[in-house]
Amino acid sequence: MHDPARQLKLALQKISALPELKLLKTSGMQRTKPYGNIDQADFYNQVLELESTLEPQAMMAALLNIEKQMGRKRVQKWGPRIIDLDILLIQDKIIETQTLTVPHYDLHNRAFALELLSEIAPDAVHPRLNKTISELKQEPQLSRRKHMKPLAAIVLAAGRGTRMKSERAKVTFPLADKAMVQRVVDTALDLDCAKIAVVVGWKKATVIGALEDDGRLSFVEQTEQLGTGHAVQMAAPALKDFSGDVLILCGDVPLLSSDTVQKLYAKHQSSKAAVTVLTAILEDAGKYGRMLRDESGRIKGIVEYKDASPQQRKIQEWNTGIYCYQVDKLFKALARINADNEQNEYYLTDTLSILYDEGEKVENVILEDLMEVSGVNSQEQLAELEDIYVDKIRKKWLNSGVMMHNPATIYIGDDVVLSADVEIGQGCVLKGNTTLDEGVVLGPNCYLENAVISNDSVLLGHNIIVDSFIKEHEILDYGSRVIEEEDYD
Repeated sequence: MHDPARQLKLALQKISALPELKLLKTSGMQRTKPYGNIDQADFYNQVLELESTLEPQAMMAALLNIEKQMGRKRVQKWGPRIIDLDILLIQDKIIETQTLTVPHYDLHNRAFALELLSEIAPDAVHPRLNKTISELKQEPQLSRRKHMKPLAAIVLAAGRGTRMKSERAKVTFPLADKAMVQRVVDTALDLDCAKIAVVVGWKKATVIGALEDDGRLSFVEQTEQLGTGHAVQMAAPALKDFSGDVLILCGDVPLLSSDTVQKLYAKHQSSKAAVTVLTAILEDAGKYGRMLRDESGRIKGIVEYKDASPQQRKIQEWNTGIYCYQVDKLFKALARINADNEQNEYYLTDTLSILYDEGEKVENVILEDLMEVSGVNSQEQLAELEDIYVDKIRKKWLNSGVMMHNPATIYIGDDVVLSADVEIGQGCVLKGNTTLDEGVVLGPNCYLENAVISNDSVLLGHNIIVDSFIKEHEILDYGSRVIEEEDYD
């Protein structure tokens, strides 16, 4: 920001102008270093205490509209932005959706937020942690977070995916309008990774082109498919100046949630392990690599299915392929692996036994929802995952007071925000940063993309609204279109 004080003042004016919001208190302004992305400029923060008649989703929609007015472009998840408005705490209910978590899941670890909140509401009780702001401010994990190692990620995206029966790079196939590899990168961004190295190979230009620009992304090429260990080794130059922890993520596992990775990272940090692996348990673990444990129950390695003995194949705990390493110990262990196995490949999994033999701690977190690590190996699997994913979004909104006619025919994207008492006709498609305020009715077969439909407006059916704003109580006739009209009147 060239003039952060002016920007905050302008945002405050816009918030105060909303009739549904009442401004009670304001904190001072605080300048802080960037949270996670070391290349960003400093932030300027201020906390407001508001009273509102709006539901949290509707409040967030109103704040997003202010962000847009002030020049924020959401083509990138994290920026560029002039102002970033969040709901940190709410007293009457807890809201958790894919587009909104209230309160912020990491609020208790964000020193700048707690510092400012304590100015105006020291006795406010966090509705999920049941502690006051003053208590949270004093907790030891706050100081630990300040000194926490930076986090990076390596995303494996070099494979061809022959079973897709396509010349296209597998990770570029979209799941619910977003390339699989972008979903994986978004997970790394959600964890505030300072650097993200994407390992590319087959059709590398298309993989790079499928990802939104972000200063934290870099690309390294794996010219030969010599195994996962070799792929990770290719990322060493991109992380040569990095000191901290690194996630290993798979570009064809698009449903892995940031909450699950956060749990993995938290366990890795608290245990001070050299490596922490995400595992899962099945009665029959199929062709997955099996987790090997010593007499005391500690993980001592992973054996790939093709290399496993009949007895080892009976093991029910298996490797999901998601890891968190201390970066220096990762690359030291990789330097010692070989291709002496059934596949003649360099296995990343071999690093666990190497680290164990060196006396290092190897930890794990057990995955709760196996769907999160469902990989995509065919067009049929991709379609099945997309159906599951979109259905989950529909059910979320159905359980939040939205009415849908023939829900299976309705498509709702990740970033869409709906208020209670919205009614959606069959065959409707809602994409991008679309917001429907309370009482909106959509007739059948409407297409909305980056649209804001204000309270009690009605679209009679077969309407197309793109990059446009519809005022309150409007009625749009059958088949009418509004495209790229920000100041629709």
